[in-house]
This record gives sequence, C-alpha cells and structure tokens, in this order.
Amino acid sequence: MKELLDEQLAKNKNAKYFVFGDKQNLSLPVWRKPLNPEIVRRMVYLDDEVVPEAEFYCAAMWFLPGKPASTVGDKVDLEEHRHSFGELIGFFGFNYENIHDLGAEVEIWIDGIQYIIKETFVAFVPPGVRHGPVSIRNIVQPVMHLNAAPARKYV
Repeated sequence: MKELLDEQLAKNKNAKYFVFGDKQNLSLPVWRKPLNPEIVRRMVYLDDEVVPEAEFYCAAMWFLPGKPASTVGDKVDLEEHRHSFGELIGFFGFNYENIHDLGAEVEIWIDGIQYIIKETFVAFVPPGVRHGPVSIRNIVQPVMHLNAAPARKYV
C-alpha cells in the first residue's frame, strides 16, 4: 500500500502538501515544557517552514499510559501564555466502547479559570485570552492531542 502511495505522490504536483511526520529541529516557545518521550509520541507538525504555502499551524501527538507526560518536576506540560490569534486545543480518547471517555484527566486553565476534563473535547481559545497551565494526568489509555491556529507558526 505504501508503495502505491509513494508512486502516486511522486507523480502528483500536490505531493508537497502531504506531511507524514514531525518537524525536524522543532523549536517551541519557552512556555512549552519538555515532554517525556516515553509517554508522548509526536506525530505530525505543519507550519509554513514545513509547507511554505501553509497559512496555519497544526500539531498532533499521542499521550500514552505510564509515567507523567511532563519531564519536569512540577507536572505542568504547558505554562500560562496568550497568542495574537485564536487557537483550537483538542484531546480525544481511544475507547471504542465510549468515544467520549478521554481515558485521562486534562487540567486546563483558560482566562484564569481551572477546568478538569475527563471527556473527549475541543476548546477554542480566542485571541489574547490567557490559557495554561495545561497538565495531562492519570493516563490509562492512549489520548490523541491536536492543536491548530490560523498562524503560520506557533509563537
């Protein structure tokens, strides 16, 4: 199957728009804490350096059961910050029997208010609104995380 896809992409002028992995030498802002590579599997990352025509960024990763997601002692994966653009933040469970069961606990602060969420969700954070810290805890089954925004880079 992969050979067929490779052949199709090689013949197609739009092949450059397919992204199959994480961005090499990814540099993230200081409010993004280092994540534990035993638990976090980065999948894909898109910005205008990966695809120059991209007018938004998007990142997806899996959080796996086991140790805490953050590699730092305070167990916060993302510190408080704000952007000049709106941002979509989503966490999706992997329980086929109940697709709304997150299989983990996400603590997310938006505009100074704490939310503890145990269900699959997406949240839209408007431009200029403070958000974070974010912590992912008690992971008992894989959790997919997606974030995206109408910005050429995550800044």
